[in-house]
Parts: sequence; structure tokens; C-alpha cells
Amino acid sequence: MRIKIALALMSAIFMFYWTAALIISCILWSISVTILSFGDLTELLSIISFLGSVLFLVEARKVLPRWYLAVPLCISLFVLVIVNFWVIFSGRELLSDHIGIAETLVMLFMALLSPFSALVFLSMDRHPASMNAYLAVSSVASMLSMSLLFFTLSGLSHALSRGGPTFDAVVAFQAFYWLFVMPVIGICFLVRAITYRNPGNVLNPVTIGST
Repeated sequence: MRIKIALALMSAIFMFYWTAALIISCILWSISVTILSFGDLTELLSIISFLGSVLFLVEARKVLPRWYLAVPLCISLFVLVIVNFWVIFSGRELLSDHIGIAETLVMLFMALLSPFSALVFLSMDRHPASMNAYLAVSSVASMLSMSLLFFTLSGLSHALSRGGPTFDAVVAFQAFYWLFVMPVIGICFLVRAITYRNPGNVLNPVTIGST
């Protein structure tokens, strides 16, 4: 049950663009909601996903032989939380005109979430069910994220040579990744959270055999 909860929590950051769109829609329809800035929302969902990844590691160690494959995602989420704090306390918005080191790091670690998510799905492969569908989707998403990251960094480099990088130089690449690619990974986490069945403590036979 705890792994189900962990997987659901881990999906949070992947759905942040849709969450932001939902909040904006609520505001447009005059529904009373607590208004968060884009950076605050990203930070909140990053913390939720990070806590979910920690819970997943704690529980996965009991039942999954390859639990360590989830460590890179946990670390990247932790770094994302720290960098988002940096952006917030610097007084800037994540989608501000000027892009500094902190904003670049946010986009970098956002892009790394997709391939690291593929490792999480790989850690659950055949424990107890095949993860081929999840691995296929996350692998395609990973290739897209790396390609879009390349174009993003190229755009920033080109903009820097002309005076200073701005979000306008990379908005198309980041919008596509946040709006379409990341939510697909988030949906995979949610579906897996619903369908996951605990395989039992598969590490027990190893422990007994070694004693």
C-alpha cells in the first residue's frame, strides 16, 4: 500500500503544468482558490514528489532487488527542491525574462526526471508484473526530453552570444516538454500506483540462504 502511495506522490511534479493550467482555469471561472506563483507551485510539487521518492526507496528495499535504480530520481528531485528554493528566495520568477544559473538548473533537472523515471519502472520490472509498456513510454519520453534539452541549451547559448538568455529563446521547447512529455510520465506513475500489487518480501529467501 505504501508503494502505491509513493508512486502517486512521485507523479506530482510531472503534472505541474497541468496543475498550473487548472488553477488558471479556476481563476478565470471565478472559483475561490489559493493563488500560488509558478515557482511556488513547482516547489510544492517538487517537495511532494521528493517525499514520495524517499517513501518509495524505504519500501522498495524490502521487496525489490533493484530498488537502487530509484536513487537517481530521488537525488534529482532533492536537487530540484534546493534549486527551486534558490529561485524563489532570489526574488525571481521561474518564467521570468532573464534566465540565470538557477533557472537553467531547474530546466536541466526537469529534463533528467524522464530518464530517471525509466529507471524506477525498470526497478519494478517483473516484480510481480512486466513493465514493458511503462518502459517503452518512459524511454520515448526520455529521448524526447534529452532532445528538447539539447535544443534548449543551444537556444540559451545562442541567446547568450547576443546579449543575454531569456525565456523567450526556449519557451517552445520547454512548453512542449512540460505540457505533453512530463504529464505522460506522471500518468504512468498514477496508473502503476493503481495497478501495483505487492510481490511480497522477495529478499527473504536470499537472507535465509545466506544464514
